[in-house]
Amino acid sequence: MQENESEDPKGDEAEEESAQKKLQEAKQAVGVAHFIVLKADDDNTKVPLWLITFTDVMALMLTFFVLLYSMSVPQEDKWKEMSKGLTQKLNAFNAADYRAGTQDVTSLDKIATSRALSIGYVKVVLGRLLAHKNINDVMLIENQKRLVISLPSDLLFQSGQTEIGDSGRQALFELGGVLTRVKNRIEIVGHSDPRPITNSSKDGYKTNWQLSLARAAEVARTLKDVGYDREIVVRGLSSARYDELPKKMSQEERYALSRRVDIVIMNDGGYRLNAFDM
Repeated sequence: MQENESEDPKGDEAEEESAQKKLQEAKQAVGVAHFIVLKADDDNTKVPLWLITFTDVMALMLTFFVLLYSMSVPQEDKWKEMSKGLTQKLNAFNAADYRAGTQDVTSLDKIATSRALSIGYVKVVLGRLLAHKNINDVMLIENQKRLVISLPSDLLFQSGQTEIGDSGRQALFELGGVLTRVKNRIEIVGHSDPRPITNSSKDGYKTNWQLSLARAAEVARTLKDVGYDREIVVRGLSSARYDELPKKMSQEERYALSRRVDIVIMNDGGYRLNAFDM
């Protein structure tokens, strides 16, 4: 059985129109693949598609490195050492743990000062000087932060007097030659025994505190005369040393040890450092 197929011109036209329509849509799709049209106000800005892909890759790489950093474990000891060093250079008040604290509890110990010679080295130099010059009865007392040169009053003064004798001037001349060559800060501290002053009308000193302060000031003035040109802090402590001596010592020994003038050599230079000086 044979069927005659009749051709429909209208059907062919419909198919051709449909093909043209699909071709047009494909061209539009290709155009969209190349450019994305963004409307900003009245201007049309075309952004290449590769730029969006590149931005996505950069964002993924940044996320990757952030994850790596968050999972890393830094060495705490080296980190603290580095942080401590940087802080010490930039801020003198928060440089180390012993300096930590609020402003209300900040003391002089927290202020960074200039460095000076080692206390142990200064003690060795002074010890050799005293032995070479036969200066006796002078004690050198060392601790971590200071060296005390304790001079007996018998070497410097007569009883109840503030004028330094010849032997005392010679001893201070020798000591001053060393002190002028070191950068360490020094203080002069005067001491006396607790016995009342009996010749106050002659010198004008009514208390042992006045006498101890005057003697310390006289030692400081003598050091200035022999060439020491830096500032000197002068203190008078009256009979404070006598009260600290052991009770088992005899009364005369306690009196002799309490009548002294101390030259205190500090372990710093006395100059406060700024952040850019360290």
